[in-house]
Amino acid sequence: MPSVLARAAVAATVILSLGASACGADDRPGVTASTDAGIQECRDQWRDVAANLVGLDEDPNPSAMAKRWANVLATVSIYEETPTADGCQQNIETISTGITELRTFTARLQPYDMEYQAAQVADGVTAYLAAPLPAPTGTGKNRVKPPTKQAVTAALATLTAQAAAANAELAPPWAQLESVTLTETATVTSAVKDLDDFAKESTSWLACRQALRVIRTALAAAAG
Repeated sequence: MPSVLARAAVAATVILSLGASACGADDRPGVTASTDAGIQECRDQWRDVAANLVGLDEDPNPSAMAKRWANVLATVSIYEETPTADGCQQNIETISTGITELRTFTARLQPYDMEYQAAQVADGVTAYLAAPLPAPTGTGKNRVKPPTKQAVTAALATLTAQAAAANAELAPPWAQLESVTLTETATVTSAVKDLDDFAKESTSWLACRQALRVIRTALAAAAG
């Protein structure tokens, strides 16, 4: 079954093909003015959709699925010049559903993307290293000290050094995920499992995962 975005792309093509007849369907002044206003309102709504997607097609992180966002933006750009307001809300809802699906999908992939993870923790590590160490938690045998600054510094160095290699070693599943149909649940699950399997065989990825555990423990301690 075609994805939501694929159906939307077909709809966009149909709208373009209707352009000439839609604009000249009724030349009465009142009807024309009303029609023009409806078309402009529709175009404005599509521009609002596009404004929320700026830059997603240029994100270099593999989990961002930039090629997928480029396809979405290409479809939205067609709608931004729509010659008719017919079906406007339905088309927007269709695209919006697809956008939500894609955002959910990329969020599911982010834990595997070590360059993304390194960027996410960088500011937190800087703050951790600049402040006094948090107090230990628990008491007696359950007393837990936060990671030392030396340990966090070393963990960040490992993550920074190994992140690109970790992502590169996962290149085959990243490529597969760029084209998987999001409405095919079993196929998506299988593709994500392939990503997980590759990750667990990657020395660089496993080193990054261990470094992230140290960093996240430190940031959790700092947050209280």
